[in-house]
Amino acid sequence: MRERINRDIRRLVNVLIVIFVALSAVAAYIQVSNRAFFNGPVLAQGPYAPLSCPPKAVPLRGTIYDRNGIWLARTVPDPNATCGYRRVYNPVAVQAGLGPLLGYFSYKYGTAGIEATYNDQLAGIEYSTTLQDFEARLLHKPRYGADVYLTIDLRLQEAANNLYNQSALEGGVCQPPGSNPPGALIVEDPSTGEILALVSRPAYDPNRIDDPAYWRQITSDPDAPLLDHATQGLYVPGSTFKTVTLAAALDTGLVSLGTTFSRNQAIYFTVNGQHLVWSDYFNDWRGVVSFPLSVEAAYAYSDNIAYARLAVQMGAQTWLNYVGRFGIAIPGRNVPPVPFDAPYTQSRAYNPTTDGQPTTFDANLLASSGFGQGQLLISPLTMTEITSAVAANGVLWDPHVVWKVVPHGVNPNDVAPVSPVMYGGGPVFSAQTAASIRRAMWAVATYGTGAAGLQRNGVYPYQTFVYMGGKTGTGQLHSGLPQAWWISLAPDDQAPGGGPARLVITISKEHSGEGACQVWVANDLYQYAFDHHLAPSG
Repeated sequence: MRERINRDIRRLVNVLIVIFVALSAVAAYIQVSNRAFFNGPVLAQGPYAPLSCPPKAVPLRGTIYDRNGIWLARTVPDPNATCGYRRVYNPVAVQAGLGPLLGYFSYKYGTAGIEATYNDQLAGIEYSTTLQDFEARLLHKPRYGADVYLTIDLRLQEAANNLYNQSALEGGVCQPPGSNPPGALIVEDPSTGEILALVSRPAYDPNRIDDPAYWRQITSDPDAPLLDHATQGLYVPGSTFKTVTLAAALDTGLVSLGTTFSRNQAIYFTVNGQHLVWSDYFNDWRGVVSFPLSVEAAYAYSDNIAYARLAVQMGAQTWLNYVGRFGIAIPGRNVPPVPFDAPYTQSRAYNPTTDGQPTTFDANLLASSGFGQGQLLISPLTMTEITSAVAANGVLWDPHVVWKVVPHGVNPNDVAPVSPVMYGGGPVFSAQTAASIRRAMWAVATYGTGAAGLQRNGVYPYQTFVYMGGKTGTGQLHSGLPQAWWISLAPDDQAPGGGPARLVITISKEHSGEGACQVWVANDLYQYAFDHHLAPSG
């Protein structure tokens, strides 16, 4: 009897030990993995429900810095905040128009911008399986998300934001005096794809995002401050898109810069009974332009008819092939967008449907698209990519705004920057084509639309030793002032005294008149960057 009782007691003890071990293992698993069962839902990390606080074990959200280590967004203790911590954004960065790029982190409205794209890294989710994190969970040590360093240079960002209106020409055919038009300004290093400055107007203050009145204000604003106008806004590109048509015509051997058009060929063109006329010749260039007109001069003077002819002559298949090389969506084709590491919208060549029917990309639509009208909807980011490929001898590097991701406690100097990635695996056009386009861009700046009437204190932009080449664009809209564009690179190696391009700058403004009105904005910003050594050396 006694032996049987002892045996039962031993069995009971063994069962209790097994249960204790199992419970301990489950508790440890939950502690370390934040899951109640294998591959189950995450309990204490990831997106949090509105108006609820995360568990105390969740890592403190990482900091966002500019490339020089200046903080742009960080988390600070605040006993008055809903969850005891508050996400704050550098007022200098907010004032400089970085709000739409940085985005926000809110228990009410979730995340946006870089805060959304890099949420896993900032929140510590990506590093939740590291040995250090395992130890911190087990021993209940404080845990931290990774820090994100952007390619943005806050000094250049401030200068870009200040010059956005300060250096723009106003009145007449330019933006109205005292106006602050919605738009964007991008500065990129064409040799790496790094974005050094990105201004979006209007911007918003992510420090105020949880204020219900402020939220209603920015969500109802017709100028869309929550939209990153630089990467998510789509606009009629106007004559800046002649750059793509020129690239296709040169790269396929259809023409050279010296190929000429007669007076009639340059001024008049009839497509399927539709009569097109170069009206700017009669308004602005009569007595200035001489014939025959070269392909280079047609680009410099922004002759719509010449570029409509080129597009129709090469045909829709060839023209769309080059458009697709820049990640621009084409209905019915699988065109991957150029990757970007923050929220963006893919540009498109034309609408899938017109008046409820599938769009026919006929010769008429091809002709108008060839000079930047038609149904083109292009983002400033895409125009920056096009210009960067011209600057980098036909190579298009994926644009990016994140420089490096640094786990907490690691020296940033020990983490390598993001490696540049070539879009498409090879050049989008030849180096010879790129050099010819740069020559045409220098022509725009010296005798074309980027020079005419642009004296300031008796000096033209091309005389400032910045050696900026570029292309104006005036996207005609159904009503109001046109979309104003200036795409540029500097220095332009086709200029006497120029050299390899160190930066490209894109300016795009809504309802702001002629694109030439923005030339001085870019020129002054290049000057600032070069004077303060904020650009890579050529």
